[in-house]
Amino acid sequence: MTARPGRAAPAAPRPPTAGRPARPPAGSTYPLTYGQQGMWFLERMTRPVQYLDPGTFRLTGELSEPALRHSLVDVVRRHDALRTAFPTADGGRPVQRVAAEPHLPYRLHDLTHLGPREREAAAAALLEADLHDPFDLAQGPPIRVALVRLAPDEHLIRLTLHHLVSDAWSGWEVIFREWGGLYRARLRGAEPALPPPAAQYGHFVAWQTQWCDGPVYARQRDYWQRTLAGAPPLPDLPLAAPGDAHPEGGRNPSATERLTLPAPLATSLRDVARHERVSLFMLLLAAFDALLYHHTGATDLVVGTRAALRTRPGFEQAVGFFVNVLPIRARVDPAAPFTHLLHEVRHSSLGAYTHREMPFEKLLTELGLRWRPGSFPLANVLFTFQSAPEAPPALDGLTVAAADQDPQSPYALDAVIKDSGGELRMQFTYHRSRYAPEAVRRLMTQLRDVLDAAARDTGASTEALLARATATDG
Repeated sequence: MTARPGRAAPAAPRPPTAGRPARPPAGSTYPLTYGQQGMWFLERMTRPVQYLDPGTFRLTGELSEPALRHSLVDVVRRHDALRTAFPTADGGRPVQRVAAEPHLPYRLHDLTHLGPREREAAAAALLEADLHDPFDLAQGPPIRVALVRLAPDEHLIRLTLHHLVSDAWSGWEVIFREWGGLYRARLRGAEPALPPPAAQYGHFVAWQTQWCDGPVYARQRDYWQRTLAGAPPLPDLPLAAPGDAHPEGGRNPSATERLTLPAPLATSLRDVARHERVSLFMLLLAAFDALLYHHTGATDLVVGTRAALRTRPGFEQAVGFFVNVLPIRARVDPAAPFTHLLHEVRHSSLGAYTHREMPFEKLLTELGLRWRPGSFPLANVLFTFQSAPEAPPALDGLTVAAADQDPQSPYALDAVIKDSGGELRMQFTYHRSRYAPEAVRRLMTQLRDVLDAAARDTGASTEALLARATATDG
């Protein structure tokens, strides 16, 4: 493990086992994981704030502001990742250092003196500005809270974390769930009674370090080298002229479009997936690959997808950045039945998930590829299926509703489809400098139509499905 300058390296925490591991010592210093390293260096190169992970909720009802504040401090106290700073050590390389005590920057904005319309506009401006406020990663902490009081019984709250210490599972499945129980305890004047987490992020750092020095690493490296040999980069999608060639300073460089698939289509797609013995993700990705072929003419495609590295006991209860990118390669034969492409994607996906522990950033090094600002080697488009439910925190006495917000992504096109209570919701995040909103909306509509055509006739050729779905291309 990397030590702080001038001090001996602390003992590395042991990876989780069936029993509860020892908590890493306060003040521990660790190296970054490969995923964190890639993110840290990319943010340093590109400079815009692209790796914030905000969660915004509207709270209706009688709020105990002290209980709210103390319960969030309790969350920070429980999870080392939320008390982590990222100073640089000798040679300018970053390390992560865990503070012993929780510190939570917390701001309350009282807008009750404004009229209803002015309140909402002022709140929107405050939250928009928050998206462009960078963290001081060298000093920490990588979390902050903004509470906006609109009325005595109505508030907006924004929890912002840096992606270096968080992912979607950390928020929805760990932080927000714990927050509800901790708020309930503080509301009643009781001390929190949750058991300590089974693992901390330092255990994942130690596990990944051991794994990369072990025999499985070599086998997975060889698999990926064979699978990706000669893979061409995906050409840029010629969807439209750029929307904002130079977004205004302070603006989120990304924007997001959304589209919900009709419920009957979602049901049909699930039926097709079961019949073809594929996952719903595989069916959705095959349709997306077909659409990429339609727009680029490329028959050899590599698309990245997010996968969670929470495969060891205890990691599912930890807060941290556990995301890995898996490149999934597929070859499109437009004259063959769509089922041919579907099973090609099935084969590639199963292989990728079987070898998911290989850090993407480490894989790029093994393949001799390098990051460049504004360009992602090997997989420059992401397509992710999110099946975990997004349930807002349950705060006693309050109605809590998630507020839509435009996520940030360093990728020019970052497509996510969420399984939300049986509905399938598309969320395409794109860079304003690359694509116009109407072009992205058209792409989403075309994907919906490709899926509809596939659900009606999976035996038709990919070319025929695309012809039906894109007949109105302009």
